[in-house]
Amino acid sequence: MESLTKLSTPSRAEWNECMTKVQRGDKAAFAVVFKHFSPRLKQFAYKHMQNEQVAMELVQDTLAAVWQKSHLFDGNKSALSTWIYTIARNLCFDLLRKQKGRELHIHADDIWPDDYCPPDLVDQYSPERDMLREQIVRYLDTLPTKQKEVIKAIYLDELPHQDVADKFDIPLGTVKSRLRLAVEKLKDTIRAEQV
Repeated sequence: MESLTKLSTPSRAEWNECMTKVQRGDKAAFAVVFKHFSPRLKQFAYKHMQNEQVAMELVQDTLAAVWQKSHLFDGNKSALSTWIYTIARNLCFDLLRKQKGRELHIHADDIWPDDYCPPDLVDQYSPERDMLREQIVRYLDTLPTKQKEVIKAIYLDELPHQDVADKFDIPLGTVKSRLRLAVEKLKDTIRAEQV
């Protein structure tokens, strides 16, 4: 393992040894793979997607797949780099297929806020959720139409974000962006009434 972190170009045998450890759940070995391949994958993904945010997500998805599917890697059949780039290429193709016919909309505004808990993760039967639903119903008409549709679909109809994107034929990032803006507007309206 020491040799992998010091060498600039590890041999195929050394990568195979490293992946054997990853297959056993060795996080330190995976960290070596991650550190080596993430900048290279980012360049690869950016070249194909021409969008830095999408490239970063593809790097994360690729390396998550490497960790989760490490048991499928066979060093006798292919080099580790070939296997990893094949995963990345397939993810690129999948994304391009999904986006075919519509513009790729991913902007900084679409990045999910860290401090916000998506409704899917909130306990369905909590008293806070009932109170939240009451407030949403009460203030729904203060929102612009597009934000109102998204809030209603997610909080009142309890649809998953992807289903909302499909329902309104908009990208998932736009759903998240409209949701975030609507939640901010609702918070401001509620605060203003409490003063």
